[in-house]
Amino acid sequence: MFLLGQDSGEPILIWPEFSWNSVINGTIFLVAVLLTAYLVQRYIRRKNSLSKEYKNRILTKLQLHKFHSKDIPLFHSFLDQVSDTDLRRLAEDPAWYRRYFLPEFLQFLADQSNRPAWKDILTIHSLDHLIEDHKGHPKNFITAILKTDSEEIFPALIKSQELDANSLHKELKAVIYTKKGNSPLSLSRYGKIQVLIPNESKRWFRSEAILISQEGNSLNLQIQTSPELDPKIDEDWTDTVKANSIWKDPAVPEEYKNSLLQILEYSGLNASHQGEIVRLVGIFKEHPGLLRRQHKEEDYKILIHLYKACFIKFRAHKASVPKSVLLFLYYFFLDEELFPAKRIKELENAISNFQSSISDLQYSEAKFSIHFFPDWLNLILAGKKKPSKNQLGQSYEQAKKSELRWNQTLEEENLQNKEYLSHILDWELENLLSHGLASISLSPNLSYPISSEDQFYGLTEDNLAFPNHILTQSEKVLKIDPSLFQRQLNDIHSPSRDLETFSKREMYADCILLPYAGNRGILWQDSVEENQSYCRILFPMILGEKLNLIVTKVLGEFRWETERTLRGNKWKEPTPASITSEYFDYIENFRRNPHLTVEAKKRVEQQWEKTGKNIKDMFSIDYANWILMEAEGKPRLNRIAREILSRFVPIQIKPTP
Repeated sequence: MFLLGQDSGEPILIWPEFSWNSVINGTIFLVAVLLTAYLVQRYIRRKNSLSKEYKNRILTKLQLHKFHSKDIPLFHSFLDQVSDTDLRRLAEDPAWYRRYFLPEFLQFLADQSNRPAWKDILTIHSLDHLIEDHKGHPKNFITAILKTDSEEIFPALIKSQELDANSLHKELKAVIYTKKGNSPLSLSRYGKIQVLIPNESKRWFRSEAILISQEGNSLNLQIQTSPELDPKIDEDWTDTVKANSIWKDPAVPEEYKNSLLQILEYSGLNASHQGEIVRLVGIFKEHPGLLRRQHKEEDYKILIHLYKACFIKFRAHKASVPKSVLLFLYYFFLDEELFPAKRIKELENAISNFQSSISDLQYSEAKFSIHFFPDWLNLILAGKKKPSKNQLGQSYEQAKKSELRWNQTLEEENLQNKEYLSHILDWELENLLSHGLASISLSPNLSYPISSEDQFYGLTEDNLAFPNHILTQSEKVLKIDPSLFQRQLNDIHSPSRDLETFSKREMYADCILLPYAGNRGILWQDSVEENQSYCRILFPMILGEKLNLIVTKVLGEFRWETERTLRGNKWKEPTPASITSEYFDYIENFRRNPHLTVEAKKRVEQQWEKTGKNIKDMFSIDYANWILMEAEGKPRLNRIAREILSRFVPIQIKPTP
């Protein structure tokens, strides 16, 4: 009806008139978009091309072919994080090495906490003799190690052309670089420092010095004695592994030849899995550090699958296990070409020493049980220990329940069922072997399962976590902190409000030695059953840090986490006062604290940044300084941190000699 009512002289639909303006505007817009995309792409290509060119020019000047293959990835990692502007400066400035590269590279090495400080200095020492461009410029700095009377060591640059008899009683400026996870240098004025410098032949010479003043990382030192050879340091700090010297050692015992093939044959894995593992080990031998940076999840899974296959067979037939397989289960040893023959034999002998050290232990105060990883897996499969929690704090049952559909039921616990045992074995391997690997390293990007000679420095026994050494250090800490394994709590269910009653909670810890290299311990979980707390602590089998520091720091973490768990959501509340609430308040307000000097605030800020603003790690460092340094009369903490720890962990401080 509407259509019939329209005027027949007017069109029903009116088409718009054609206009070139819309076509032209659309074309201009499209061309502009395409041109912008082209220019951006061209700019990015040119930028990447220039960056690559600058990097190649810098790498050519560094002469990396004269370094060991395990050190080469460090240079690549450093240049990857340098901005394009700085890359150009490093490539074109005649004074690029001493003015820009050296200070920044030393800081980068300090952040790679998997390496000892003296190794950083030897790397710089080698660079000094390879770089030609800086010869036309005066050598204003020498590289050195500063060592305190408490065995703390710091890489440093000392502003001097040479340290000799003419340097006596002169005041020299120095810049120190604090390793990641360590506390900054904190010495009182006129505190004694040893200055250790390698000579042309990389022999270590020692001079005595005193601290005149300190501002942040900048020091003023006065040299007290002429440099003299330090025989002990010279022996301990020698990089005995030369390039390509260990890959084909004719002295390897017969039973360790073709170790990788022995391990693969023992595992019974299929041919495709074996081929992939051979490929991974081959790449690792060529570029050990580079492979660790890549961090491929598939690599971990297949290596852990190999561990599972070997462990199952080892558990069933312990009597006939090849020695190479035994080293794999304890150290993740995979190839004899990654170690010199002497080290392999010492690692083999250490296994029997481990077992005897556990059987001979008679420690009743430190409530520690120490387990090698194969032994721990046996306890799990035998039902003597419950499977560990995952990173989210979920137990095995909780995680499996969350995966169930509405019409499914939870798998019944049956230690006679092979399928159930396989599931809990996979669970334990995934949590402790896979996730635990990154946890026991201060630089997770450098962690990798395969063990090799580059993880060892000095004597083999000094690099391994012997159970008796762990418990001996725990006993020392316990003597200073007697309440370490006990907590006293207010009883909130007391029938009388007038009488304040308390309950005690006993703390126990299972210490599990993972078959990896690492430089820290980690509190993996804290479970409470009635009035007892059962914790699990992970330690690396191969140590990249001093054992007493690793143990003391993880016990500080143990004290912090157990205290926080017991207090629940009230761990930060000031009433009642606790070590967690007091320390939290200190960290939150140290910048505004009138009782801290400007220098003290700078040190706290520096340590806070180094720990990634993690209050637990911050506390564990201060706790270690309190136990290892302050108890010996060697001040390391500021006034506020010292007051907090003295209130909750009182110690009898020895007078300073």
